[in-house]
Amino acid sequence: MAGLNTGRLGVSEALRQFVEEMPYERRSILDFMIVAARATAAGARLADVGAGDAPYRELFGHVDYVTIDWEQSPHEGVQSLDIVASADSIPVDDAAFDAVLCTQVLEHVPDPLAVVRELRRILRPSGRLYLTAPLTWELHELPYDFYRYTSEGLRHLLEQAGFTPVAIEPRNDCFTTLAQLMLNARHVMGSAPDGLDARRVAAADLLAELAGEVAALAPLDASRSFPLGYTAIAEPS
Repeated sequence: MAGLNTGRLGVSEALRQFVEEMPYERRSILDFMIVAARATAAGARLADVGAGDAPYRELFGHVDYVTIDWEQSPHEGVQSLDIVASADSIPVDDAAFDAVLCTQVLEHVPDPLAVVRELRRILRPSGRLYLTAPLTWELHELPYDFYRYTSEGLRHLLEQAGFTPVAIEPRNDCFTTLAQLMLNARHVMGSAPDGLDARRVAAADLLAELAGEVAALAPLDASRSFPLGYTAIAEPS
């Protein structure tokens, strides 16, 4: 499996290791965060909503970077958040931020429309929302795992909340999706007192070995209709 070119991307070793824990999933999100960082002006005020451990913080050293998450976040970084609040009720003034990040959060909220409306409220009229959401992933962070999103589902939410979608794009191709799911099988299949755990380990090893070959088929996917998820860049209407 090819690793990240840390020097080319200009990311730290810690961020490189974070991405390589789920390489096909997180590489696409990192690429999107680099786009967001480059598009956000120096000195702008930016909110990372659902920040968790804020793994992409280092990309935004040129802005006033504000982390927001709720008190039941499973991430250790909740201890050092700037604002502890639910994503549908953020205690800041209207139009408080020039940009908002919201990565892999919408699947975990019971009322996503309320959250997206709140993101719209805290953005300045000329501001921009950078959002990612999953289409294909296993259950996680239960019991707070409620939804998966199609491109049109995201478009509908954004329009209902008062955004004009600028761009909604698949984050990857079907082969990369399959490769990441093959890697995920190691922890998804679990274990049981049935005498089959050795075979489970062997199966996980085989899938991990094949994942790189499957991912290499990425250029063959012309439709990109089975991604791990989508990116959205949207501005207030």
